[in-house]
Amino acid sequence: MEQFERAQRYLVRMRAIYAGVFEGERSKNDCEDDVMSFFVHCYHIKDWIVHLNNIGMTSKQVDTFIDQNECLRICADLSNGAKHCTLTKMTRTGTQPHVVGRKYETSTWFTGSGGGEVLKGAYSIMTAAGVIDALSLAEDCMHCWSTFIERMQGTFESQSSVNETRDA
Repeated sequence: MEQFERAQRYLVRMRAIYAGVFEGERSKNDCEDDVMSFFVHCYHIKDWIVHLNNIGMTSKQVDTFIDQNECLRICADLSNGAKHCTLTKMTRTGTQPHVVGRKYETSTWFTGSGGGEVLKGAYSIMTAAGVIDALSLAEDCMHCWSTFIERMQGTFESQSSVNETRDA
């Protein structure tokens, strides 16, 4: 699914930010934009599941799944907070999670062809349960979506088999 793959690419960017992998010039703002973009794209996997599914999954069923997983509830509130600035509707977590800590390290590296500056970052998110690491949250979110999509695909394959048996 295209949206899952897009979120996966932003997760790769987050991992690179945390690892300080050199990818050309990257400002602190660029890094933070990639982190917040991950959560926006990750949360909106739900829309793609609802609109692309072939098994009759409703928006309510996907919302129930999100509500059953703390990481996805936090992701939803982070996404909506990033999009709307302040959440005016009820949040899924009871509070508006937000980035409260940004830790950056810069270093210079040299190779035979020259050198460059490496920016390494880490982000802390304040939630109702306390402060959590943004990358850990992102990894948990993608694991949840991956598990859900695998189950959904299994349901689709089971239904397809039943339909093929009926048609035979």
